[in-house]
Amino acid sequence: MNNTSITRRSAIALTGAVSLAGFLAACSSSSSSSQDNADKLQKIKDAGKIRIGMEGTFKPWGFHDDSGKLVGMEKEIGDFIAKDLGVEAEYIETQWDSLIAGVDADRYDIVINNVAPTDERKQKYDFSITYVASEGKVGVLDSSDLKKVSDINGKTAAASETSNFRTLLEENGATIVTVTGFDEAIEQVLSGRVDCCGNDAVTFQAYKQEHPDAKIRLLEGELGEASEAAILMPKGAESLKQAIDDSLKKHIDNGDLKAIYTKYVGFDLTPKA
Repeated sequence: MNNTSITRRSAIALTGAVSLAGFLAACSSSSSSSQDNADKLQKIKDAGKIRIGMEGTFKPWGFHDDSGKLVGMEKEIGDFIAKDLGVEAEYIETQWDSLIAGVDADRYDIVINNVAPTDERKQKYDFSITYVASEGKVGVLDSSDLKKVSDINGKTAAASETSNFRTLLEENGATIVTVTGFDEAIEQVLSGRVDCCGNDAVTFQAYKQEHPDAKIRLLEGELGEASEAAILMPKGAESLKQAIDDSLKKHIDNGDLKAIYTKYVGFDLTPKA
């Protein structure tokens, strides 16, 4: 009886010790991660480069021109930020659905890819001030019977898993067909596999400029409120956030961002104060 009692007490004590050790390890890991993020700006400066995640296939935000060179509005913004930090910019191209997760894996330091600072994302990541604002729109085939955004209720829509436009399409009653990004979404519309897709007005405009014969039109009305984008970074990287905010404010105030937007899309997308 005594041996059994001792064995049970020992097992309970051992279980408690293991649980405590696991808890302390988790706390230590979290503390270490927080400290790493707090030191992020200094690590970037020590490395002499800032690693920037972007798709690299998302015109006019970041894409390759006919010579194969990476260009685009956000590429130029990234270059400004790197220069202001006194480092080089290294662009690491990744598909949208795994792009944000690359920050968690330390594949890059920040993401500049027309990312909306949603409440859900803010729980896990920090964001800079917004640097662009554009209306959300819905694209359909020219031959579609749909006229306005509210008509998508009960229709099918193509959207990537983590896109904020996916949520807006669902809120308007659309059934989602998951795709990897905008290019695939619009191809799904053109092929008739889905009724529509959503994105910001600038992205649709850029697509029409590149594909003037595409049988795509935009529905009347807006998809949600104006879509704003900010630079995503690890949670707790306060000094990095401040440095990036200062850089963005500088280039908003002196008109550099307006010049970039006008160059690529013909009008200013700078957020209104």
